Amino acid sequence: MTTRDTVISVKNLSKYYGELSVLRKIDIDVHTGEVICIIGPSGSGKSTFLRCLNYLEKPTGGEITILGNTLYGISSGANVEKANEKNAREIRKNVGMVFQQFNLWPHKTVLENVIEGPIQVKKADKRASIQRAEDLLKKVGMLEKKNAYPLQLSGGQQQRVAIARTLAMDPKVILFDEPTSALDPEFVNEVLNVIKELADDGMTMIVVTHEMGFVAKAANRVCFMDGGYIIEDGSPQEVFKHPRTERAKQFFSKILNV
Repeated sequence: MTTRDTVISVKNLSKYYGELSVLRKIDIDVHTGEVICIIGPSGSGKSTFLRCLNYLEKPTGGEITILGNTLYGISSGANVEKANEKNAREIRKNVGMVFQQFNLWPHKTVLENVIEGPIQVKKADKRASIQRAEDLLKKVGMLEKKNAYPLQLSGGQQQRVAIARTLAMDPKVILFDEPTSALDPEFVNEVLNVIKELADDGMTMIVVTHEMGFVAKAANRVCFMDGGYIIEDGSPQEVFKHPRTERAKQFFSKILNV
């Protein structure tokens, strides 16, 4: 792949809950190695957009193509949901997701949490999976805790384990849904530093976050969402310093020195 290959293509995406419109006419392409941060006020559709990408939420209209597999809006015709479920399974093989809550298995050790996916889903060799898990735990600074259980860890430590667990599946793309929002402030930076290292390594990522300092350092692109639309899309410098819309100017005037 070259750095400009399109990994994700979203066209005219919409999402309704009954009469409530949550996403409206979303169009975006994501290229190999890009780090895109999705920002905006609460309720603007950020997390819903992310969850539509791997079919945790069913899009109402439009289409999403990820690594050659397409999800269609469920309003587009009969049998589309069945086809989407099949394609979603293929997408999830290559697209990892890190949630606000860590979703670790409490009855399994850190190491067991990380090797579970490769062994059960990919039928990987156990010995090789353990070696890979230990390498990843070292990468996220958690190797010394490999025999601990999740409830013995801080929130920041659990989230780093969750990232290692995602990496163990060798994803081509990682989606982060506000990965630090459930953490105490003292643990936020340790998780953001791990994500920044992944960005530096060239991992393709979409990150929904409120951490503007991280966005400024790590993002190639920033998408500002409001009211279910992407209303700004550009570099951090462009979006933060020179927003085109009044809504974005109003938002940034309250949280940034711009």
